[in-house]
Amino acid sequence: MAGRKIIFHPEEKTIFADEANTVLEASQKAGVSIEATCGGRGTCGKCRVSILHGQREPLTKVEENFLSAQDVEKGIALACQCRGYGDLEILVPEKENGSSRKVILETKTVPLDTDVKKEYLELEKPHIHDFRPDEKRLIDALKGKQINSLQLDVLSSIPSFLRENDFRVTAVLAGSELLAVEAGDTRNKIYGVAFDIGTTTVVGYLLDLCQGLVLGAASRTNKQSSYGADVISRIQFSDEQVNGLKCLQENVMDVANEIIQELAQQNGIDTETVYQVSVVGNTVMSHLFLGLSPAALGKSPFIQVFSSMKVIPAKNLGLKVNYHAKVIVLPNIAGYVGSDTVAALLAVGIDKNTGPAMMIDLGTNGEIALTCEGKLYTCSTAAGPAFEGAHIYQGMRATEGAIEKVRIDKTVNISVIGNAVPSGICGSGLIDGISELVKSGIINKNGRMLPQKDLDGKIPEELWHRLRMRDSGQEFVLHYSSTKQEDVVITQRDVRELQMAKAAVRAGAEILLKEAGIEAKDLNTVKLAGAFGSFVRKESILSIGLLPRVDGQIVYPVGNAAGEGAILALASEEKRQHAEYLARKATHVELSLRPDFHTAFRDACAFV
Repeated sequence: MAGRKIIFHPEEKTIFADEANTVLEASQKAGVSIEATCGGRGTCGKCRVSILHGQREPLTKVEENFLSAQDVEKGIALACQCRGYGDLEILVPEKENGSSRKVILETKTVPLDTDVKKEYLELEKPHIHDFRPDEKRLIDALKGKQINSLQLDVLSSIPSFLRENDFRVTAVLAGSELLAVEAGDTRNKIYGVAFDIGTTTVVGYLLDLCQGLVLGAASRTNKQSSYGADVISRIQFSDEQVNGLKCLQENVMDVANEIIQELAQQNGIDTETVYQVSVVGNTVMSHLFLGLSPAALGKSPFIQVFSSMKVIPAKNLGLKVNYHAKVIVLPNIAGYVGSDTVAALLAVGIDKNTGPAMMIDLGTNGEIALTCEGKLYTCSTAAGPAFEGAHIYQGMRATEGAIEKVRIDKTVNISVIGNAVPSGICGSGLIDGISELVKSGIINKNGRMLPQKDLDGKIPEELWHRLRMRDSGQEFVLHYSSTKQEDVVITQRDVRELQMAKAAVRAGAEILLKEAGIEAKDLNTVKLAGAFGSFVRKESILSIGLLPRVDGQIVYPVGNAAGEGAILALASEEKRQHAEYLARKATHVELSLRPDFHTAFRDACAFV
């Protein structure tokens, strides 16, 4: 076979790649996930791998910027830059499968209002006075229910099922459609899976649709992250690369199927008994899940292919559940306000509030919703991925080894996920750290990290010694490493990244308040949606000015509300209809068309 052989460990996958392919491009063809926040453009330095065997081409200028001499000595390379002279063996760092934080739910039981039903039938056997076809015999036993014409594969299974089980079978119905015929009495086995398809993490929840119980949850990193941390990178890949759209859809289907299989094994069920699936995600993720081009979402006026709720047979998508299971994709509101926001609004009952209420999802897109006097307003801000640790020098997801909390007094106190040796900082730790540095006077209101000479004698000596200047700029040490790992620091560039993210969210919230004709003091509740919102200290987000000026007592984290909403929609037809109502009721405010957004953004950059 032409090309050079590349073996990826620990997955033990082998691919024959073209000589011109980088290690990252080869990994994408092999289906091996390597974190590439910038989509392989050489701007993030996150796609670090180790070369175990083989000779690589010389370091590129990009690698010289990101890799230390010690890194190079240990065989570290950037996958987006590295090419080999021949065969290579590559070690890809193992990472957590998604974030356990996103699987935490308040919901354990849900009200049932689903049209998926089972009926146990003991059919009259054929005899010389009864020549009815098997199909009619089955439908007659359903006592006059209006049943659509049977699918061919269902029809073909009936003769053997009837005769091998003494004409005692269970019919699986979804409204007027017969989904399956099963051997014996299986009335207590009706399951569904609710998916929250995030840009970074995919989470699935298994429901018992007989009892309305949430049986379990599982998460995985979205394999599309190899093509970039943000939706714009994925829009570009799907539009510019041959078979790019197909590749991204297959990536997310692989993850969904892995989650389905894990949930089935954990709970001892057959995936054939999963008859219904609900799906929520931002508008781009929903499009990619269905294999629809999001290209028009990449440029103004940001038009989506669809907005209404879609119901698709699982067989059309490649989901490994019952062949005829219904896959329900909740409606979108606008180009960058998707079904995940609709699901979150459904879960928190945003339209049930008696006074003005705001919901903010602190993610890459920063979706914001405001309800006031019976009206619902939404917007989306390009907050960027800083809240999830991307584009941050030592940023990482909220997994083991991430600094998640920071306190600064005369010294620095940190909390690390898993009580492990710190290896980086996640979004909640970044916000905490910068908030504390602002309060201590190390970062001024304009976001400048002051040098030692400006702070001599003005701050505790230990903090003063933690400030240092590097070639890349000023930085503050959160953790001194006692191993060969780097010290964990917050850099001046990290401060600017967070500054831009928090200003975008604050400005979007201010514009919605203005649109509704109210002020921040009129709000009676602010709900922080998303797993991130549950773990960040509200004192920190208020102190850096991420939210409008409100009393902290009205700010409430609501966890993974999108996942909660996906579960409600899976279990209830009434909830699905209410989701459609919320999506159609919403007035979307396009911030890119608002001249006052730029003023609000500028004002929100200050740490006051």
